[in-house]
This record gives sequence, structure tokens and C-alpha cells, in this order.
Amino acid sequence: MTPEETLGHLRELLAKEHEKSATNKYNDARDFTAKLLRLPASRVYFTYISKAANLGVRAVQSNAAVQASVVVALIKRRDEDEATHRAARKLALKTGKTVLLLQRASPDGHQWNIMGGYFMSADLRSQSIVANIVENFGRVPFEPLDVSPDEAVYGVLDFFDRVGLSGAGVGAALSQRQDISSIVQFAAASSAAGLSAAEAAVISQRRALIAELKRMIADPITTETDLHRKIKGNYWIFGGRYTGVARGSIVPMDRYDIPLFCADGSLHIVELKGSHIPNLVERHRQHLIPGEEVHRATMQAANYIRQLDEGGAALETLYRNSGLNYDLRRGRATVIIGNQDFVDIPEDPVRQLGAATRPMIDQTIRTYDSLINRVDVLTWADLLDSAERALRFESEISADHASTGSKSGSSTQGDSDEGSGSDPALFN
Repeated sequence: MTPEETLGHLRELLAKEHEKSATNKYNDARDFTAKLLRLPASRVYFTYISKAANLGVRAVQSNAAVQASVVVALIKRRDEDEATHRAARKLALKTGKTVLLLQRASPDGHQWNIMGGYFMSADLRSQSIVANIVENFGRVPFEPLDVSPDEAVYGVLDFFDRVGLSGAGVGAALSQRQDISSIVQFAAASSAAGLSAAEAAVISQRRALIAELKRMIADPITTETDLHRKIKGNYWIFGGRYTGVARGSIVPMDRYDIPLFCADGSLHIVELKGSHIPNLVERHRQHLIPGEEVHRATMQAANYIRQLDEGGAALETLYRNSGLNYDLRRGRATVIIGNQDFVDIPEDPVRQLGAATRPMIDQTIRTYDSLINRVDVLTWADLLDSAERALRFESEISADHASTGSKSGSSTQGDSDEGSGSDPALFN
């Protein structure tokens, strides 16, 4: 579509009773805009502003507003242009969000025109969003906001205070991010050495966690609860495909250990079991097969998926009315269970079978895993080995950045990281 056609279609989607209180009245416009900007729908927030003073409040008053990276403000009055621009500029400075202003051409008409916008010039994510807006809507009078480091820090802290975030909460949120390079741009110096040092600090912390988890899974007295408590908040350990974790229960009466959401809105359930399971595999005739606890845990996860498939459509509607776009009908699950080191199956002279080795145990789990649809089975040892290899790769990249003098995490304007499994924006 041409920019004129794109704006025309958005105007059609905004033909609403704006004064009417409804949480989902802008969902169509939000979804359309998010697709154009190559963002998840949860990162775009539309709000109707009857007067300029309301802009700062509406843009942070709900979970959907706080999560958004882009705020599209629909401005009713034309006699407050200067006040509206001041409020929008202040909002962008305090939250780091990209703000796009649309204004009614007439008090009671359905014609909306682009009034302008604001974004943080140093934020690569905001640069990408603005480039996509301009690409789809044509020339937009955006004002890039340049701030000193002291002003930026003050704005960040003020925003954290207003949304009730503690330092510990912010740290936990950062620890879940997969794109380390983009995170440290907010905290490290602009030099390659500064970025490399910050990356190394994050990688070091994560390595320490993996070392502690390896110690725990080698201890027979470690319980499933101990492991769950230790891993809580460190969901990067499962890989970079995930954008968030669901809060509470998705399906009534089913409670998942860790419900993770992928970039496309689909659900991935992680079911954690203990590491000390001597009968992880057992001998059946001349072969090894997974033990009863493995089968039980796998069927538990399979039942979760079945419940989601059966009730997914109704639940999606329920959550959509709350501003959440979940795709619950094609979910997957991963069962984390056992540690190969606890398996001890001696040789069987009668059947002329040797003792079970680690490769034999691994092959048994892989064979079982390959025969199950939409449920993956993984041991704690394999999970931690995989996470450790990923950190080694991150460390090599960080060292390469330092040696070449390039800034890590850099990107070109207009490129989008949608589909990468992570969102590097600090404010979202």
C-alpha cells in the first residue's frame, strides 16, 4: 500500500466511539499498526486523549500501556497543540517510548491526520520503529530527543518509581533478556571496551548460576522445588526464542511450572522435575527404555497441551479483550527431568549385556523424544550443557568486539529484530 492508502485504512479502523469506555476498541488499529512496524501487538498502545494533561497518565495507566514500546495518541482538541507537544515530549523522555500523535481534522469527524511524534535518538530500537513508521506512513514530523547521560538516568529512575519497579525487579527483568549486547548499551560506555566489559560481567554472572545449578543437580538431596526456586527469573537458560513469561494460570485448574511465550504469541510450557531419578531409564529385555517417571511427566505435559487445544479459542478471546494476544492452540512443552549420572544399570551376564553407558542413556532419551509430538524431553545435565555452550559463544562474540573495536549490538536503521526471539528495548 502507498502511504496514503495505509493512513486511509488506519482511519477506517479508527471510526469508533472514542468517548466510550472499552478495553478492546482499538485492537484492530493496534494489530494493523503492529504488523506494519514489525512488532508484537503488545508493543503498540492506542489511547484517546481528550486534553493534553491526560497524555502522561493514559500512557502508563495499565499493564498494556506500560508494556508498549510505541504509544499512538489520538488527540481530540485542536486548541492545545503546544500543550500536547510538551506532554508528548515529556512522555518520551521519561519512558523511552516512541510517541506518535494523530489529531482529528474536525471535532466530530472521522478524519485523523498525523500531528507529529517523538523518540529517543540514541535508542536503536526507537530508530528502527521510526524508520518503519516513515516507510509506511510517509514523511512524519518526528523530533529526535537527545539527552545527557544524567538526564537519561533521572528519567529512567523516575519511570521505575511511577510503575512500582524495584532495583531487584529491574535486575531480574534484565537477566531474562537474550540480547545482551543491546541491554548493555543503556549501562556501558559508548566504547567497544566498555560494552565488552559489561557483556563479560553479565556472562560471568550467568556462568556462576550454571555452575551452581550443576552442583545442585549432582547432589541427591536436591529437590524439584530447590531447582525451581533457583532457576526462577533466569529463563534465558532455555534459549532465545522467548519474549516473556505468563503470570498465573492460563487454563483453570492447570498450573504450569514455567509458561513461556514465543515471539509469535504461542505458548511453550516448561515442566520441571527433579534431577535425582535413578530409574531415568531402565532395562527392558535387551534394550533400555525411559522409566515410569519420565513417561508420567511427559503425559502431564501432553495433557496440558490437550487442554489448551480444546479450550484455546475461547481463552484467546478472553485474553484478547484484556489486551493480550496469545495463540494457545499450537503450544509445545519441554520436560526437564533427571541426570544421567544417577543412572546405574549394571551388566547382565545372563543376557550377555554390558552396563549402561552415558551414550546409551542419551540415545534412549533421544529415541523416546523423537517419537513424541510437541513435547520435548531433556535432562538437567543436557539443558545446562546447552546453556553453557551458548554463553561460550556470547563470550567469543564479546571478545571479538573488543579486539576489532566495533560496538556490539549495533544495527542499521530500519532493520527489525522481530522474529529473533528477543526485544532489546529497555522500555517496553
